[in-house]
Amino acid sequence: MSAFKGVFFMHEQEIKIPTTRNGLATFQLIVDTTIDLFYKKGYHGTTINNITTAAGIGAGTFYLYFPNKLVLYRYILTQYQHEIRKRISEKVSRVEGRFEKEKVGIKTFIKYALENPHAYNIIWESLYIDKTIFRNYYDSFAKRYERGLNKSIEDREMHDVNTELVSYILMGVTNFIGLKILLDLGDNNDDVDKIVDDVMDIIKSGIFK
Repeated sequence: MSAFKGVFFMHEQEIKIPTTRNGLATFQLIVDTTIDLFYKKGYHGTTINNITTAAGIGAGTFYLYFPNKLVLYRYILTQYQHEIRKRISEKVSRVEGRFEKEKVGIKTFIKYALENPHAYNIIWESLYIDKTIFRNYYDSFAKRYERGLNKSIEDREMHDVNTELVSYILMGVTNFIGLKILLDLGDNNDDVDKIVDDVMDIIKSGIFK
């Protein structure tokens, strides 16, 4: 996870992104240390003192970059959102057709989650930190999803359906198939590609007779 450049504004509070190499290294150390602590102890179980002690920095250094713990959490969440979108966008741009794009998108998300298991914990914990954060996180994903689905309807790759509902249906499938694999729920979780291929076959052919 790499830092944004310049000054990052979040709800009228500033995150100051350093411009020097040493400053960026310290900034990233704070972010990486916090991710590890949030994963192990949770947001509410982690204090700024925990972060600065684990990172080996003074409290003053923390406040050079972040005004408080919540803003740091929101920054991390935003970084995950950007990374996931970028990873999926890069992968789906290499295939043609909505069906194949959905398949590749789901596989990409799940493989990202396997590489970054802390991401699920930190993202979903937002529901218990501030429901508005949780709502905004998934609402923004859904709106971007909708735009792609509407384009696919225009291109006659999909039926004329309620794209808002479909965006949440597909996000739900992706999230919970990801949880099944990540937490090893049920059986046969080793082959991500096969699981997603089976899921997409079910989506394509339907469930009910």
